[in-house]
Amino acid sequence: MNPTVRPTPARAALRLGLAALVAALVGCVRAPVTDRLQVNVVPEKLLLAVGRSTYTEMLQGQSLSTKSADGAVLKRVGQRISRTSGRPDYAWRFNLVDDKDTLNAWCLPGGKIAFYSGILPVLENEAGMAFVMGHEVAHATAHHAAERMTQQLALLGGMSALYLAVDRRTELTDRQKNVMMGALGVGAQVGFILPFSRKHEKEADIIGLMYMSRAGYPPEESVEVWERMEALSGGRSLPAFLSTHPSHAQRRANLREWMAQAKKRYQRSALREDTLRALWR
Repeated sequence: MNPTVRPTPARAALRLGLAALVAALVGCVRAPVTDRLQVNVVPEKLLLAVGRSTYTEMLQGQSLSTKSADGAVLKRVGQRISRTSGRPDYAWRFNLVDDKDTLNAWCLPGGKIAFYSGILPVLENEAGMAFVMGHEVAHATAHHAAERMTQQLALLGGMSALYLAVDRRTELTDRQKNVMMGALGVGAQVGFILPFSRKHEKEADIIGLMYMSRAGYPPEESVEVWERMEALSGGRSLPAFLSTHPSHAQRRANLREWMAQAKKRYQRSALREDTLRALWR
């Protein structure tokens, strides 16, 4: 009879690493447009259900511009952009929240999108709205929420295994262990989680640029949107290494790298109406 082998912290960490590797290999997919390899182990059905319920909760009690001219423009732009995304299976929803003090737009899994009226003067025209709409649609089609959840799960598992190893194999006090793990957590946040968030924002800009071009909107307006955004912010921003978003200058540079390709798509599908006419000031 073989003696019972007790699992050691090293074996536990090895098993966790092997499980993460298998999950990563199974969950590898490609992002649209950029073709970036992604690791995603979160089932889409789960995220779609979360998106539906969270969207209802987030809009509850908000004043929605459902019958306004601005709301109609938002839905028209949203429908045009979403048709270029290749996800007709999503139950797309577009709502304008009547809140002039909030400069924001967001998207939940499954294509649940909201704009706040405070962002309209920065968008200025329908083409500007099309770019930001494309950016939000891209977050949904590139499964950025699922990818972030996968990262968080992997990070949590790794930190837990490390704490177990330190707890059993060192003579550190509880206070010393907590300080060390706290420092490692900050390092992981700054060195891994935040940069990956910036990568998602950059990718959403690029995919959104292509979506707006396919839908017939002039892609050059994407750069103009970030110029207006920078002017409004007065140049104030967090240091790049602590920001979850790229700088305005970085975003413009990223867009210009893809502009030639975007213009070709725009030329094939340009809308006849004037989408650069100022609608909001």
